[in-house]
Amino acid sequence: MKQVFVCEKPSQARALAEALSEKFANREGYYEGHDGKIFTYAFGHLVTCEMDQSKLGWRVDLNTLPFFMPNIPLAIIDDAGVKKQYKVIVSLMKAADIIYIATDAGREGEHIFRKIYQLSGVDKPLKRLWLQDMTKDGIVKSFHGAKEGSAYEALAIAGRLREESDMLIGFNSTILLSKLSGSGKPLSLGRVQTPTLAMIVRRDDLIDNFAKQQFYTIVADQFELTLDEKLTKQQAEAIKASLKYQRSDIRFVRKNIEEKPPKLFDLTQLQVHMNKLNGWSAETTLKMTQSLYEKKLVTYPRTSSQYLANDSELPALLQSHAGNHWVQQIQANGYKIEKTFVNPSKVTDHEAIIITKEKPRNLNANENILYNAILTRFLCAFFPPCVKGKTTATFTDSEYLFTANETIIKVLGWRELTGESVGKSEIAQIKIADVGDYKILEKETKPPQRYTEATLLQDMKNAGKFLEEADEKKLLKQVEGIGTPATRASIIELLMKRTFIERKGKSVIATELGKTIINMMPEQFSLYSPKLTAEFETMLLQVEKKQLEDKVFYAHLETLIQQISVEIRSNVKEVNEAGPSSSKEIVAICPVCNKPIYENTKAYGCSGYRNGCKITLWKNGLTKLGKKNITAKEAKQLLEGKAIKVKLKSKAGNPYEKDVKFNPENNWVVFAD
Repeated sequence: MKQVFVCEKPSQARALAEALSEKFANREGYYEGHDGKIFTYAFGHLVTCEMDQSKLGWRVDLNTLPFFMPNIPLAIIDDAGVKKQYKVIVSLMKAADIIYIATDAGREGEHIFRKIYQLSGVDKPLKRLWLQDMTKDGIVKSFHGAKEGSAYEALAIAGRLREESDMLIGFNSTILLSKLSGSGKPLSLGRVQTPTLAMIVRRDDLIDNFAKQQFYTIVADQFELTLDEKLTKQQAEAIKASLKYQRSDIRFVRKNIEEKPPKLFDLTQLQVHMNKLNGWSAETTLKMTQSLYEKKLVTYPRTSSQYLANDSELPALLQSHAGNHWVQQIQANGYKIEKTFVNPSKVTDHEAIIITKEKPRNLNANENILYNAILTRFLCAFFPPCVKGKTTATFTDSEYLFTANETIIKVLGWRELTGESVGKSEIAQIKIADVGDYKILEKETKPPQRYTEATLLQDMKNAGKFLEEADEKKLLKQVEGIGTPATRASIIELLMKRTFIERKGKSVIATELGKTIINMMPEQFSLYSPKLTAEFETMLLQVEKKQLEDKVFYAHLETLIQQISVEIRSNVKEVNEAGPSSSKEIVAICPVCNKPIYENTKAYGCSGYRNGCKITLWKNGLTKLGKKNITAKEAKQLLEGKAIKVKLKSKAGNPYEKDVKFNPENNWVVFAD
């Protein structure tokens, strides 16, 4: 039986050949094992959605926008090397008895293979290797545990829907905004890039328009006046003058705080850590981690989990690094990993990023820095908590309270690995007689800090804080904000490439072009809200779990695209009246949530679906009664709760009429009586 493994990158194909065939030959575009196994590879995406208007039988025309097409045709990316490798893969798949999908374990990896497979027209049995550990043991384990390709059909559909939705939203909104604004340069919009850009522009605006306010306080050495309100200079001077130096004895409140080791790395937190530590961009960290993964030194990088599914293999993993000083300490003391870090319920496709049994060799300087960061974070998880001592010291003078706070490390615990040391208290033994004179100290309010890549990544992940509704916050938290761990770095780089943002030292700031794009549309523009991408991720997850059909996803997508188009037309024409003023009309107002209902190719859908409204009146809702389509006029009546008459025929062929109405509980048309 001829087995062909299709990998995502050449290095992965070689790793599989080494693990599964041991002896192999390097052919043009693939590796051939001595046992007959074939290991070929893509270069990431080889196939994309075909958006060439001439090939789709459509042309860019403002009067025909928005453009919508489900199941967009596929095309090979226009690159000589890509086309050559595509032909190699297809010829090998045609000769195979069974094909193993060996691309990255996740939605995008699945999508990369399925596009090649679909465009090729090959029809062969499929198996799926879910590769999370690129060591020999991990690859062999995945091979023996390979599942039928059909088990991942829903994941493949979600990948297709994600690419199509991003392309259609970006395509329509970019063309409309660019042309209607009269801009000589494309004003690109997108489902994830636009809310990210909006976050940066709003932060910059807040800083640029920030009005500093001076205020005053009173200090005496480490002690500061404790008041809820900020004082003017006159108020501070009056209080200082009233103080009589009739101070009480200092009162101490001491408590110890146990600080657990930091969680294991997911990709976003690793990117944040390396940006703070070394100033690395998110893209640099991702590429370096991918390199370590392909060298079998760390586990799968594109993960959103900071947990492990089980700890059964950890003793052997530690033993493989027994020469490490900290590992020896872990083994000598019988330390176990922090128990809360092992939680299978918090692991979906991939576990946290940790080291493997392989020992590092031949690493460049940056790879070595990154590997040691991952190693240190992993080993910290086995050490006891750090114990910090927090001391609050207070005294009173007249009716005024003065406070000094101090926190020091008392027991290093896991912080021993990060090079810190035990602290010495400066206020523990202080006496009231040691406290000096009062002084007035001038302070000023400060604006928020400019974004760095670290803080931007954190806000992309925790974008729920920008929303007001509790349900919306919960939704964003469930899908971990906007973008995914695998795409956030590329979104930042895309905004850089399009000169919408730029790096200034460690900061990330918006350019004038970036500000223009965001300021062109009102604050409530659909694409500005981080909620939109979270709703898409929620629906995509439902597709993956087979809880949502693709036709329902398409209906919502088309309604959204029409809504975005209406918003752009109605707002940008105020900037440039030369633009066409026509827009899609509202069919009706939703009987459930009072949001506009728009027509798409298959249904009349509520624009409030992003808030959870599921009202959809399907155009074929009367097909069973012999009526092919429901018109917009009829839809308006039905959605307003009115009955409409339908001409029917009895079994004997005699015509008669019957009243029907719309049932919003099941989104279907039923007899009125």
